[in-house]
Amino acid sequence: MDTKALKKQMGAAIAMVLVAAVALGSATFAWFVTNSKVDATTTNIAAQSNAAYMTIANGETGAHNSDKTSAVTQITGPIKLYPATFGEQGGATEGTFMTGYGTDLDNGALDGDLKTVGTPDQANDKQFAKKEQFNISSKGQNLSDLKVESVDGLNDAADGQLLKTSFRVLITNANNSAWVVYGLGNDGKYEIKLSSAGNKAAPVLGTVTAGQDTLVNVYVFYEGSDTNIHTKNLQDNLLDESQSVKINFTATANNQN
Repeated sequence: MDTKALKKQMGAAIAMVLVAAVALGSATFAWFVTNSKVDATTTNIAAQSNAAYMTIANGETGAHNSDKTSAVTQITGPIKLYPATFGEQGGATEGTFMTGYGTDLDNGALDGDLKTVGTPDQANDKQFAKKEQFNISSKGQNLSDLKVESVDGLNDAADGQLLKTSFRVLITNANNSAWVVYGLGNDGKYEIKLSSAGNKAAPVLGTVTAGQDTLVNVYVFYEGSDTNIHTKNLQDNLLDESQSVKINFTATANNQN
């Protein structure tokens, strides 16, 4: 590969997160809850690289020893998640998971003060988020400015299926110091809701060093301030059906300038 050709290349990796959400019948469920959860089954979480010199694997390590351009992990059994916010709700602290109480059956507004859940890993431990990990490496070429380029929906939700509007994807670097939250916008496409870089810009998640693994964390959760998350919709079975997204990562060759 000559230098001129290399300068035109952009490393890219893709992660796919599939979440099937199942309603809980008539359980009490307002804006945020303590006595019921959204019952979600996460399956077929996959990652793929479309650049010859990039490799990817699920888990914390392994990409540097792999020639694979895709990785798939299976999650078995239901995953029950409490709705939460990572900063979208008014009065919340951006970059910290928080929760609270709802108002009543037909009102998705917050009643009272928010309660701190903690870091993304603490949210995972307390069932407010589901964590998955991928790692990216390179064969002989160091890359900089690893970012999320976009998040795309892979399937159309069924008519009347409302959980899609509250579905969120949080992508972070290894220590969660750089992060970005994606969710559906008014145009039906995924957009940045929050970012550690501010101004809804994609933050740099790190670099990719040849022969080493760069960790990327993915957390899926349900934004409790979304008006569709309340008991009435749950009782009417409007929060089921599957959600799936494709996360597109990009990284730049160091001599691309």
